[in-house]
Amino acid sequence: KQRQGVATKHLSSALSLPTENVGNRENQSDNQLWKEVDWCAEQLELGLKTQKSTPKQAEEALRAIKTLRNDKAPLVKKRQVMRTLFGDYRKKMEEERCKQLKLMQAAAKSARIMEVEESIRNKNCQVVRKRSGVCRKSQDSAGSPSESNGTLNTGSFRFTASQEEFRFNFF
Repeated sequence: KQRQGVATKHLSSALSLPTENVGNRENQSDNQLWKEVDWCAEQLELGLKTQKSTPKQAEEALRAIKTLRNDKAPLVKKRQVMRTLFGDYRKKMEEERCKQLKLMQAAAKSARIMEVEESIRNKNCQVVRKRSGVCRKSQDSAGSPSESNGTLNTGSFRFTASQEEFRFNFF
């Protein structure tokens, strides 16, 4: 009995590992499938926008887009539509990816970072900081008795300084 229990434990643990890997592979293949479907649909939409096509071609492309975007359409039907319209769509996707990668690498090589001279930085930038403490000191030195208690009155705006620390009140 004890041997049978040990054998069952090993068998069940051995069986659980491949199912996890299979689930992971299925998830990856699902992601890859949806990338392929999206790529094909985008290519069709792009073709409709940029290329001149006959009404029959446009109708066929719209029908294919509708099929590819439909969640209820069977997977076999989507693959059939993609294969019919694009041939080896996986190879075309890979070629486009390589082309985009080369373009990005070329752009990264040609990009130059130049430091802006300090004289230009100081000339074009201006930082204004207003502090209530500085305002109060300047007001106190001016001798305004009504504003010395922490209230600053500028036109229609009235600012009252607070001694409390700012905190968010989430609870």
